[in-house]
Order: sequence, then C-alpha cells, then structure tokens
Amino acid sequence: MNNLEDLLFKEITKTPNDILWDLKKRDPNKVVTRIAPSPTWFFHIWTLYTTMVDEIFAHKNNWILFLRSEDTDQKREIKWAMKKYIDILNIFWIRFDEWPIWENLKDVWDFWPYTQSQREEIYKTFIKDLIKKDLAYPCFLTQDEINEIRSIQEASKLPTWIYDNYSPWRNASFDDVKKALESKKEFVIRFKSPWNFTKKIEIFDEIKWRVSIAENFLDIVIQKVWGLPTYHFAHVVDDYLMQTTLVIRWDEWLPSLPLHLQLFDAMNWNSPKYAHISPLVKLDWDSRRKLSKRKDDEANLEYYLENWFLPKAILDFLYNMINAWFEDWRASNLDKNYLEYNFELEKMPKAWALVDLDKLKWVNSNIIKNMDFSDLYDTLVKYLEKYETEFYQNTFLKNDLDYNKKILKELQTRLVTLKEYKELTTFFYNDFKITEDVKKLLINPKMKIENLDIVKSGLNLTLEILTNTKKDFESIDEIKNIFIDEIKKNDLKNGQVLWPVRVALSWEEFSPWAFELIFILWVEKSSYKIKKLLDVL
Repeated sequence: MNNLEDLLFKEITKTPNDILWDLKKRDPNKVVTRIAPSPTWFFHIWTLYTTMVDEIFAHKNNWILFLRSEDTDQKREIKWAMKKYIDILNIFWIRFDEWPIWENLKDVWDFWPYTQSQREEIYKTFIKDLIKKDLAYPCFLTQDEINEIRSIQEASKLPTWIYDNYSPWRNASFDDVKKALESKKEFVIRFKSPWNFTKKIEIFDEIKWRVSIAENFLDIVIQKVWGLPTYHFAHVVDDYLMQTTLVIRWDEWLPSLPLHLQLFDAMNWNSPKYAHISPLVKLDWDSRRKLSKRKDDEANLEYYLENWFLPKAILDFLYNMINAWFEDWRASNLDKNYLEYNFELEKMPKAWALVDLDKLKWVNSNIIKNMDFSDLYDTLVKYLEKYETEFYQNTFLKNDLDYNKKILKELQTRLVTLKEYKELTTFFYNDFKITEDVKKLLINPKMKIENLDIVKSGLNLTLEILTNTKKDFESIDEIKNIFIDEIKKNDLKNGQVLWPVRVALSWEEFSPWAFELIFILWVEKSSYKIKKLLDVL
C-alpha cells in the first residue's frame, strides 16, 4: 500500500460516491429538523425544551422531525438511556416522523440506522476521503506529549491545543506514519484546519441573527482511538446524509459552529441553517447561573415527574419560556392545542430562560384546578400506583371509591402538586392519638374560645346534629344550612362550634373547613372522631 488512506483504512472499500449514489431523496420543499440526544446522562430538561422547539415548528409547519441517537461516546454511554429517553418523550406526547425503534435490531425508516454507533463504516468512508485529499491526518501524540506542548504554548502565551506547527504529525511523511503503525502506536484522526487564530467570521443564526465569532484554527479530533468519530464529525455527516435543513440546538455549541462549517466546506457540502437556543438558568441567591447537570436536581426531567408535576404543566411552563406571550394566550385558551399559538423562532429569548419552580407550581396548581375531575382522579391513581405504592395498596385501595373521590374533589382547588395528596389527607385515612398539642389547638381566642367548656359545648352540639341525621348529607350547603341554624338557636358563635369541629376531624391547624370535612368523612366517621376527642377532654 503506497497511499496513506489505504494504509489506515484498508477495510473500507466503499467511496463517498457509493454512499451518496444510494441515498434516498427527501421532499425538497420540506424543512427537516432533528433531535439528537447523547445517552450518557439522565434526561436533561434541556433535551425536552429543545425537542419541544423542534416539534413545535416541525408539526406546525408540516416539516419533518426525526430522532437520532448520538452514542459515539461509548465510555460514558448508559446502555438503557436511549430507550428511557423515548419512553419519557412519549409521556410528553412528543411525536417523531422517524426514530431508532430497533425493530429486529434494525431501524425501519428510510435513512437508517439512526444510531451513530451503527454508522461506523459510513464515517470511516468519508474520513478516508479527507485523508486522501490531505484534509485530515493520523496523530500519534500521547497525553504526556500533548501536555508538554500545552506547557510550551502557555509559556509563550499562545492558544493551547494542537494546531499548525504545534502538531508534529500534521505533515508527517508516509514512512513515519507507517513506522508508527508497525510499532502499534495508538492514534486518532485530526481534521487539518485552515490555520488562522486571529480571524473572525460572521454567521447568521435563526434565533440570534448575525453573530461574529472566531474562526476555528484547531486540528480537532474527528475519529477517536477506538474507531468511532467525535460528535463534531459524526453530526456533520449525518445531517448531510439525512438531509437536515435546520439544526436547533443549545448555544453551548455556538463556539463550535465555525469548526462545523469548516467540515461541511471540506466535504464540499452545503450546511443546514442553525438556530442556537439560549441556556436555561436558575436563580442562585441574587444572581442567575446556568442550570447544572451535576449540581441541580431540577436539571433532571425525572425530578419533576417524581415530584408529581403534571406533564401538561411542565409543557406549558416550558412553552412560556419559548415565547413569553404564550402564558396570556393559554389563560384564554385552556382547551386549545399549543400548536394553535403562533410560535416564532426569532421571538425566542436570546439571552437566557429562567427555570422558576415557583412559577411552575403556579402553572401546575392552575391546571389541577381546571382539570376534568375524572381525568384528575385517573391521573392521581397512576401517580400513587407508581410513586406511593405502599400507600396506594394498603390505604387508598382499601377505602371506598366514592370516599376517595370526595377527598380529591375537596382538595382539587388546593393542591399545588399531586404529591401533596398523601400529606394533606392523613386525617382522612388514619386514626390519631390525641396529644397535648391537639388540646392546645382547641383554645382559640379569635374564635371566642377561651376554655375547654366552650369546646365541649360546640362538639356536643355537633354530635347531637349528626346523631339526629338519618343519612349522609347530599351537599356541603345542606350541612351549612343545618349547622348555622342550630348554632344560632343555641346562642353560640359560628367559630365556637366550627373551629373545635375542624380540629376534632383533622387535628391540624390548617385543613379544609368543618363543613367540607363532615361532607367527606360522612356522619359515622365524623361522629366517631368527635366522640373520641370528647372522651379525653
């Protein structure tokens, strides 16, 4: 073998033209966009946010949206992550036109495989061609040698990394490369960048508009030691072959765009358009900082699900971050599909988007408040079954269906998240021990209750009303009318009766009002609780 490309890639027999010849063509009138997560971490809320942006514009405008698994970082890959990603996206009703479904170990869509680790031969075919054109080269530098080069650059106050004269293998001879290969030295493939670290280029971004940015001058690794490409090279090849026309991604990739444009140019391909989304940030005391994978629980999308925020609330919360006017539209269009709102890329935030959990709680509580009750009950059952299995099986299911529904109906306007259901309903499902704290709570001067005698009067009157009731009440208004009338007849104040009743039925300072508690607990259970308290007073 007398040429470098065959020496390095003797197993690759195809040429780029072989791949391009067999390539299917998409509808040239359609915008094609994609979401391409890396299965190396938990499902980041950034990923959902980006996917939502892609889906909004794809399915609102009859574009094509596909999912690609960018799993070339094999050392950090979590094997089950991509399947879990797809399951989570299904929870949020995200729809793809093409995705890696792995049917019979093979994708079934036209541009398969959609998993990068299955596309190794494709990447090597194009890398071999770059080497043939002297636009890439093998680099045998060890980490110690790279560190030594860095030290020299730092001493000279030069940009650090591998480029131009600081890349000893950039212009190595065929014989030197052959000798290194025969010595079994490990190597990577580097892109031979046009060297100019003082030049700036102007690019157009679909969100940020015109941006001036430094041109790439580094000889970036495009193929790793073990043969798979880096993200930089793989996504360029894939986006061209899959005919992506618009890439929507986080602005942490904006500094890499000059490199990606260089790679497209080296391959003699037109690049897609790019839209870089501003980062999600959180308040950290008085300042804002980027949401961190390692430091912030709320970076993990499952944090929101495990804290029982509704998928619809999470979506509405994020839609409002995509466009600040969405919230006003949603308030007047509660039942409409979000695609009916006029989202525009150029109106997305250009600086940052704030993840405000208090705002999310407000959104979530409003959605709970306005949900169809049957849907809300079914949702609660699913959450309890998944996240509160013991409570669900040993308590919730052992109570009457109507009883459970009455409890939820009372709490519907009070719940912020469904996680509160269990903690707010302890007194509905459990018996209790009457403590000194409960007795102290009964005394309430604001309610004209200065001593336990007044408490006993109120409780005895309530017990008398309940005893004379032959059946459970039909409504809260029925209870209210009977009690107000009887309290007045007995020359008592409303608070002197209703406050001790509320304490007796909930044994808490803050709970639903007495009428609501009686309606939910029914006559028998309400009477039992009041008698139990009277026995110790």
